[in-house]
Amino acid sequence: MPLILLPNAFGDAATNMAVDASLLYTLPTGIAAFRHYGWTEPAITFGYTQRIADVQAAFPEDLRLCRRLTGGGIVDHRNDWTYALALQTDLPAAHGPATELYATIHNCIRQALKAQSVQSVLAPCPRHCNEPPPAHDGPDQCFVQPTANDVIQANGTKIAGAAMKRAREGLLIQGSIDRGALPENFNYNEFAEAFQQAVARELDIPIGITEDLRTLFDSPRIQAERQRFAGDAWQNKR
Repeated sequence: MPLILLPNAFGDAATNMAVDASLLYTLPTGIAAFRHYGWTEPAITFGYTQRIADVQAAFPEDLRLCRRLTGGGIVDHRNDWTYALALQTDLPAAHGPATELYATIHNCIRQALKAQSVQSVLAPCPRHCNEPPPAHDGPDQCFVQPTANDVIQANGTKIAGAAMKRAREGLLIQGSIDRGALPENFNYNEFAEAFQQAVARELDIPIGITEDLRTLFDSPRIQAERQRFAGDAWQNKR
């Protein structure tokens, strides 16, 4: 049951979301896949349950908007480091409590940050705070309102957040790291390796290889998913 590290890739918003969805629904038995990807257009993704009208009001600029399969808030991808982790349903890690898995993944990020002397903590749950979370207008924005177990600096500035989608085929985690919250000389290649190693260790899924990565990419499914994510019916779902 290996964790396969997929090559870094760049795509438009619909393509990036389509590849993640395809991995969730079509990974071979017992396989986990980790991928990091960039954006070929200025893009905003927003959570499955959010209203597109609210997102448009928050971002009136000429940006590509794309509804995610996962929940969570608005993510501005113009200056972030984006990753996805897909766990096929036969893996025990795919069935752990969402809050625990969320904290585990973010602790892996903290370990990788610490390796480059970047200190961070997990955001506390608002229920454990002396004061309620501050009120705000408009839809939740990922790097504006940290939620429990997000990765933050000591001063409360958010570094990383994520969102999840469970399906009978497995679990998808989509995460984002704000480059603006990290030092200018931060080494993202070193970070990626340390993060992946920590994920493999903490989820007890050893990093493996496959002779042909194409077996993990279902091209017809990716194309079908891309049409869905690019279509008005999906974007205006709520």
